Amino acid sequence: MRDLYISAIYFSFLLIGPIAPFVFALGYIWTDTFSPQLATDLLATVPVSLIMGVATILGYVVLDRRSPPRLTAATVLTLLFAIWVTLTLLWAVAPEAALEKWNWAFKTLVFSAFIPFFIRSRIQIEAFLSVYVFALVVQFMPTGIKTIFSGGGYGAQLGVEAGNSGLAEGGALATVSLMAVPLLLFLRAHGQLVPKWPFRSWLYLGVVVAALLAAVGTYERTALIGLAVVGGWGWLKSRRKILFGLGGIAAVALILAVTSQRWDRRMSTIETYQSDSSAMVRLLVWKWTLNFVGSHPFGGGFNAYVVDEIDFPGDPAHPAPIVQRGRAFHNIYFEVLGEHGYVGIAIFLSLIATTFASLMRIARKSRGIAELAWCRDLANALQVSLLVVLTCGCFIGIAFQPVLYYLFAATVCLKEWVRRALKEESRRRRPAYGAPVEGRSVLTRAEAASR
Repeated sequence: MRDLYISAIYFSFLLIGPIAPFVFALGYIWTDTFSPQLATDLLATVPVSLIMGVATILGYVVLDRRSPPRLTAATVLTLLFAIWVTLTLLWAVAPEAALEKWNWAFKTLVFSAFIPFFIRSRIQIEAFLSVYVFALVVQFMPTGIKTIFSGGGYGAQLGVEAGNSGLAEGGALATVSLMAVPLLLFLRAHGQLVPKWPFRSWLYLGVVVAALLAAVGTYERTALIGLAVVGGWGWLKSRRKILFGLGGIAAVALILAVTSQRWDRRMSTIETYQSDSSAMVRLLVWKWTLNFVGSHPFGGGFNAYVVDEIDFPGDPAHPAPIVQRGRAFHNIYFEVLGEHGYVGIAIFLSLIATTFASLMRIARKSRGIAELAWCRDLANALQVSLLVVLTCGCFIGIAFQPVLYYLFAATVCLKEWVRRALKEESRRRRPAYGAPVEGRSVLTRAEAASR
């Protein structure tokens, strides 16, 4: 039954796509995030991503080339980044490993750059965020539920995927769980796709609680940092700061009750990183990366870490240093720097800065306009989600995972919607033959296009 249900969801995107071509893009996002071929035997041998990707491109070219967006700085930087990471294959220090990672990272970059061509209206933006977030919910909901009953555990297999890569890795799962919280709260406040059922608001809050529990249940120290970002944002935005603070205290008490002393011990190692092998290895790898780009200013290509060699200091029982090889970067900034050099990190940081600047401009331009209240709140939510990923990314290697680039793409989509809406409002307010225009509702055409 599970296989039939998941397969039905997949084929529903293909069936609805010819009627509403942007649904093909939603299908690709769902496929890219949920990976249905890993969850069902019926699709195990089907190239699900390839089929949905081809359908998305053909659907746009043949059926949906209306109102293309402007070429924004973020789009240009994303495509430039895709070109540069491809060029680094020419001097990759580990060619086979580099090509393996490029195969999926390049697709992530290019597809995210073209999302604004498919997603243009308010409803489409909401659908984009809903499909992505609820594809993630499938990943972290089981972990949140299991945390309630078992208390979670470091390295425990609590999610729907096995292994130690992608969202099966605890740090990545904790990051996307916390990243989803601001977006879930936005959808709860402004969503139009889910009917206004009596318990709708509580269902969204239940998913938020599951996301927080999932992050805690991973026992990842990354989760503690992400929780601090989400909690700080919630406190700043709250109109009842004392009540929010009391709620935070209650949440901490719940965490301590649900987990165990193992969680406390795991978090306490943040203060004793010198004696914690995992934290110490990270510092040594980052030091190696700085030395590596000193002699390889253009980077070593994807997965360049496989050639690293670090001397892990000994201890009283084993005083001789231990040589370790092929330790991962565990940091998105060092990951980009080591793989793609100074040019790559400059493009990456520029993309981040451009996105934050766009979100702040959107929030400023939409302030005080009732019809744009959802744009202001979404801009704020995207800023927090992006900040969570960038902060947690200091300790995990997710520089080319879709989570970052879908947030970049959502920002471009929102920016273009606000630009068109304000342009339409300015056009309507322009006097005709010297007569002022009065009594018209704001954003008539833009609102109509979004519904």
